[in-house]
Amino acid sequence: MYLFRQVVDLGGISAASRALRIPKSTVARRVADLEKRLGSLLFHRRSKGMTLTNFGHELHVRCAQLVEDADHIFDFADMRRERPTGFLHIIYPPYTGHYLIESMAAEFVRQEPQVQLHLEASTGLLDPRSVAADLVFNFSFEPLPDVDIIARRLFSNPFILAAHPEVLRDRRLPEEPQALRGLPCIGFGPKTSPWAWRLTKEDRSYTHRYDPVLSTLQLSALHTAVRRAAGIGAVSQRIVEDEIARGDLVHVLPDWAPPPAVLYAIYPSGRTLTAAARRFMEMTLEYFNQRTKLEHYDDIVPPTPARKKL
Repeated sequence: MYLFRQVVDLGGISAASRALRIPKSTVARRVADLEKRLGSLLFHRRSKGMTLTNFGHELHVRCAQLVEDADHIFDFADMRRERPTGFLHIIYPPYTGHYLIESMAAEFVRQEPQVQLHLEASTGLLDPRSVAADLVFNFSFEPLPDVDIIARRLFSNPFILAAHPEVLRDRRLPEEPQALRGLPCIGFGPKTSPWAWRLTKEDRSYTHRYDPVLSTLQLSALHTAVRRAAGIGAVSQRIVEDEIARGDLVHVLPDWAPPPAVLYAIYPSGRTLTAAARRFMEMTLEYFNQRTKLEHYDDIVPPTPARKKL
């Protein structure tokens, strides 16, 4: 119906073909298909050209609103591609995301008042296509498996083993990973995880397997358990470094480290990003680049695109 209206308003199939950049044969076939579906001719076809039938005149008038609505839809799509407007849905990890994403979100809505931003916290590794999200931020201790979505590496957060001094009372501070045997350990991950810490020291590695006295998918619960002397846990170095400096917590095996948590920004593809999502990504990259310049964090990784799968 849109093509039919354009053919009439532009003065023929050839003119519509040129204006819409659609092959003439395609326009003619689509108009013929419309006539077939409607069961009535729209044009009288003569050697000197085409003229509208009475039914064609009636349909032309009725199509006006349809064409106007369609043009508004295209204009709206162009606007969303060119400047941030509309709805933006972002999912991020709780606790750690609280420090990294939420402050940027508040600044974003101040700068982009035409965007309605919805934030959602989740502990799972989600495919943005399955949850209708524009962007999913997620920390992972493992490389993401290859797939047909984009996972952009933003930030590497170092983890260490830490414990309350009470956990190590009457025991020597462990100097080698084997000394962790018999000590209470706290696990971070799903309840079906094969509980183990893969520890590295330069070119050496050691896997410590344990049965957790407590396990969780919430980093806040993990840190609370460590602070309350429930056991040893692999925790974010940034969050506990002041407590270690004060002696409230002990850095266990300081020469050995578990894998860092890497923050990824995950989205289906560059083509699916709205202007609002692209702008939020720009702010995220600016944020981490600025932290690199001001704080000289060695563990912040310059973001590079990578094709990954969940």
